[in-house]
Amino acid sequence: MSTGRTLITTLLVALLSVIAAPGSRAEPGPAVEALTTCVGTNTVRFDPGLRLLPRHVAISGSGAYSCVSTDPAITSGTSVVTGSGTLGCLTSDGSTTEVITWNTGEWSRVAYTLAVIVQPGGEAIVVVIGTVEAGKFAGSPIASPGAQVTLDPLQCLGSTGVELITGPSTLIIG
Repeated sequence: MSTGRTLITTLLVALLSVIAAPGSRAEPGPAVEALTTCVGTNTVRFDPGLRLLPRHVAISGSGAYSCVSTDPAITSGTSVVTGSGTLGCLTSDGSTTEVITWNTGEWSRVAYTLAVIVQPGGEAIVVVIGTVEAGKFAGSPIASPGAQVTLDPLQCLGSTGVELITGPSTLIIG
């Protein structure tokens, strides 16, 4: 594994350890309904595509997850991601919202307010942290680490840029 990838992996593990460490977050308030962890994949589109130099970009995407929850009715979810910002193949400064529809028909609207995004050559190693603003689990903290990749990082140098990335993602709610 290259030194750069080792560093990225180490940083992500450290960040996730802080997020998941006992006592590292506030005690759940009355709005917290359950602890839910989901694994799946995300596909994210950029319009216009990501290029080497940052520019204003619209973000859209979708996700599909399998879940384990202290609410036994929650077993899966699908999501729609929207957002925008000043993005490039090496840097990101934007905001996103994710609306998750659970297998029960309930939904959650998530606003991500903190992002750690490392983007070597259009590949996105992501940890986003936010809050469930409305719906199921409203008021709960959420973290979503993932790694979305492009099949051709040289697209960063092309006229259209990187328009699509896809890969594994996780949701940790509660």
